[in-house]
Amino acid sequence: MKIKTHAFVLKTTIFKESSLIIRLFTREKGKSTYIVKAAMRQKSPSKAIYQQLNEVEIDYSHHPKKQIHPVYSVKLVEDWENICKDLKKTVLCTSMLEIIDKSYDEEISDIETYDILKQVMSYFDSNSSNLNNAFYYFILHFLKNSGYNILNAKKHPIILRFQQKNSNILNDLNLIFDLNLNEMHESEKNPKYEKLIMTRFMSELVRYHFPDVKSFKVAKDLFS
Repeated sequence: MKIKTHAFVLKTTIFKESSLIIRLFTREKGKSTYIVKAAMRQKSPSKAIYQQLNEVEIDYSHHPKKQIHPVYSVKLVEDWENICKDLKKTVLCTSMLEIIDKSYDEEISDIETYDILKQVMSYFDSNSSNLNNAFYYFILHFLKNSGYNILNAKKHPIILRFQQKNSNILNDLNLIFDLNLNEMHESEKNPKYEKLIMTRFMSELVRYHFPDVKSFKVAKDLFS
């Protein structure tokens, strides 16, 4: 079955010198693995397309009983040039992709998470302020989409601990969850909360739910 879909590049590995094994988070099929033959040859037009963070559109042949699918064609949709020029943006966006990569099994479709990721990546590419809020927004939506609604988790150990420091922590999380990213450049549209407490809360929340995400060890140092 031939499929055309948009996808984010999660990871790329060279295979037999001239080919690539790529892991993508696709809008149609979730996380899947593909082989691109001859992609690393000097004259290959697609050589630079499969960089981590890039959004691409691929045509491929999907085989339900196979773990690796052959790609027929690919074109670049977004290379997020402004993200790649900024260390904090790059690290936070890499953390989002790694969370998806480490959390999902193969071929579990989640169109809602794909669209949230696209929305947040677009925000990072176009803005230089309120980056923490955009990252928090992704984390809260991702947890809910993957089956854990932290917004109602009144007995979550981290919630219980941080309520002693900020009794409004759940209300603050709901305000972040309901943010309109298109309006975040307007200061009056952003939720007011104790930034230091929220930074520590979100750092612990990510480590609690995604302990294997290595890039977040760097990202948490960039929150301030």
